Amino acid sequence: MATRKTTTAKKSTTAKKTTKTAAKATTSKAKTTAAKPKAAAIKATPAPAPAPTPTVVASATPVVAGPTVRKKELIDRVVLESGMKKKDVKPVVEAMLAVLGRSLSQGEEMIAHPLGKLKVNREKNLPNGKMMIVKVRQNAETVATNDPLAEAAE
Repeated sequence: MATRKTTTAKKSTTAKKTTKTAAKATTSKAKTTAAKPKAAAIKATPAPAPAPTPTVVASATPVVAGPTVRKKELIDRVVLESGMKKKDVKPVVEAMLAVLGRSLSQGEEMIAHPLGKLKVNREKNLPNGKMMIVKVRQNAETVATNDPLAEAAE
């Protein structure tokens, strides 16, 4: 048993010597690396970068919410536009709105030519339902023909 104690003592003294030499090497490396950046900073002074040229960004025009179109009013407008009877138009409009709502809630993109391209941008589940932010993109022809400001200017 005495042999084991001396062996353990020898190992611990060897470990202490190794740790001391590792610590000396680390401090000498730190001194060497600390001296290098000073010399590099003196040699290379970078030229200041030229200032970027400012660009004017066209801001989006704010959209003022107009009057709300309810389903009844939508059906009346479709009747006027198509010349069909109200009793024939109502089930078609209701079915179309149901399909549109179901497709958007499933995250599908829709391309309906006069209306444009509809895509769900974000959605949030609420306690009483779901809120979806829908992005509608229309081509220039559709916007020009349906723009009330353009009609007022003429």
